[in-house]
Amino acid sequence: MADLNHEVKKVLNAAWTKDSVFTEDEKQIVRNRIGTSAVKGRKKDYVPMLLSAAAAAGFVLLIGGIAGIQTDVFTKQNGQETVISDKDFYPGLTEGDMLNNWKLNGFEKDSYGHLSAVFTGKEEVTGTLDFREENVYFLPDRDSLKLLPLMDGKNIKMTFNETDQEMLKKVFGAAAPIKAEGVSIIIGGYRAAEGSVHLAEVLEVAAPKEPESKAVPFQLPLNNNAELVLREPLNHVYKEFSLRGTDEILRGLSPAEVFQLYLFAEEIEDYYTQYALFNHDPGIEKPFPTLNHYLNAISESPSIPEEQTLLHRVKNTRLEEVIIEDFSAYISISEEDGFGFGLSKNSEGIWKVNWMPIQ
Repeated sequence: MADLNHEVKKVLNAAWTKDSVFTEDEKQIVRNRIGTSAVKGRKKDYVPMLLSAAAAAGFVLLIGGIAGIQTDVFTKQNGQETVISDKDFYPGLTEGDMLNNWKLNGFEKDSYGHLSAVFTGKEEVTGTLDFREENVYFLPDRDSLKLLPLMDGKNIKMTFNETDQEMLKKVFGAAAPIKAEGVSIIIGGYRAAEGSVHLAEVLEVAAPKEPESKAVPFQLPLNNNAELVLREPLNHVYKEFSLRGTDEILRGLSPAEVFQLYLFAEEIEDYYTQYALFNHDPGIEKPFPTLNHYLNAISESPSIPEEQTLLHRVKNTRLEEVIIEDFSAYISISEEDGFGFGLSKNSEGIWKVNWMPIQ
């Protein structure tokens, strides 16, 4: 009620100008009416009182309507309340306005009182599909956010109706929770909610393209005793890294060169340096949380014939460095068997060895 009184006061102040004054004739009419009422007595006082009450009620309704127009006005449409205007949500926009090539159809509130701006349009956006157990979400990339009917650089994610979600699961075969990156979808409807999750209508979806990969053949340098050696400057890098253990020393090395460092540590049984070559980024699951765990696992592992070891297999084999996109790579050891050794870039953009790298 306090809010309504405040709105009424604002409207009255706006309508009642400082220049509004009574003329002398109007003052005399008022005096005459006051005098007449006093002479007639109290029997008929209820008539003007009733009229005054009716006028006051009408006045309140009128002012309430004006205040309503200046805040929120609702009508019923398809079981929902349609908001004609709202001063805080998408300020300055009214039905029919355009925002980033999307037309505003209006504002709606659902049965829970949640407010949405409803747009029509058509746009192709790219991002990541996040398949959760309870829902499917789409996270637009930075460029795609600029194509959506958003204000103030809002960062959002989309979800879809049940039919569209089932269609996306079939397209991507997402029986279990996964993330699919680089997905392009064409949307034709958009409901921007007050929160960070918006609803979109899927018109078309394109599966992500197979990442381009480039295979570069190489061989490991061996000495006369068939032992792995490192040529300069890679040998110098190994000495510095084994001494300091700082990832920055490895910056600029290719996956094949980091692979050679790992194997050379195996050759000379320098498991301290070998452990440091793994990806130790926070959030990466480590089967060996500490160096001692790693050393204990090596000492407790059963011995296997030399010809079955990774080091023996790669010494006289044609190897290939295969980089997938910009952050993932593997060393192809046996193309026939699909046998490989995996590496990836850490958070600093430096190639490191994957935990459990043998694929």
